[in-house]
Amino acid sequence: MSFSEDVRHELVERPPAKSCCRLAFLSGLIRHAGSLQVRSGGELAAVAELADPAAARLAFTLLRERGADCEILSFREHRFQRRNRVLLRIAGGTSIQLLHEAGVLSEALTPLERPPRRLLNRACCRGAYLRGALVAAGSVSAPRQPAHLEVRTAELEAAEALAAVAVAEEIPMRTASRRGHAIAYLKSRDAIRDLLALVGAHDAVLSLQEAEVISATREAANRLTNCDRANLGRTSAAAHRQREAIALLDLELLDPPLRRVAELRMANPSSSLAELGERAHPPMTKSAVARHMKTLISLTKT
Repeated sequence: MSFSEDVRHELVERPPAKSCCRLAFLSGLIRHAGSLQVRSGGELAAVAELADPAAARLAFTLLRERGADCEILSFREHRFQRRNRVLLRIAGGTSIQLLHEAGVLSEALTPLERPPRRLLNRACCRGAYLRGALVAAGSVSAPRQPAHLEVRTAELEAAEALAAVAVAEEIPMRTASRRGHAIAYLKSRDAIRDLLALVGAHDAVLSLQEAEVISATREAANRLTNCDRANLGRTSAAAHRQREAIALLDLELLDPPLRRVAELRMANPSSSLAELGERAHPPMTKSAVARHMKTLISLTKT
């Protein structure tokens, strides 16, 4: 199961609690999964095609709560992934009136390009509308993949209308045209988390946050490892140069402190200056060892 499917399942497991939010959810779902049909005799119907049976059952329940006439039909794709698809057919006078209340149809029963302002006055309703759109036609990348969330629409105008709802909640959704369709999308991890939190996908938000913590911890560990490796390399190279210089000197002619540091270096080729100081008797500070080592190297240049 993909992360997008996990998100959709979470969004339909807990339907909106308020009546106004349920209507906004239906509006977002039908707008982005549905199409209008005129059957023989002039009967008008809306058909929503969904990939998730649970989403269809939720929409069916919410529609029947409001007295709408609807039915669920299922079929299997003949090509490509051969997935099971679900059709939700909404017809009848009461149903058409409900589509007007949900901002899908105008008073003249013609399709509305944008959801009416009355439907999205509240922040909770805007979240429910975006929730319906995400269930109907949305996808989101898995937590450890490059951040991407999108909702597919038939026309660019529909994508722009959806993005405007998100922008009203300070979520900077953008739009783009594709061959045969358009999308409203996000590529910022922070914005994706904000949108998922707004629509009620809290488990998905936690999954994204967990992945970010793991990634940050791994990056910090890698940085420390690389830093330690670089320090070891520099220490090894410096010790090699020091040993080469000391090998040119006659240790019997050196002052006792210099001779002691030189002997420590020759006996401990991979130790750091601080470790050499700890091995000395009596112990020496790192700065004292470094000062003596600098003197030893300078003697080879005279």
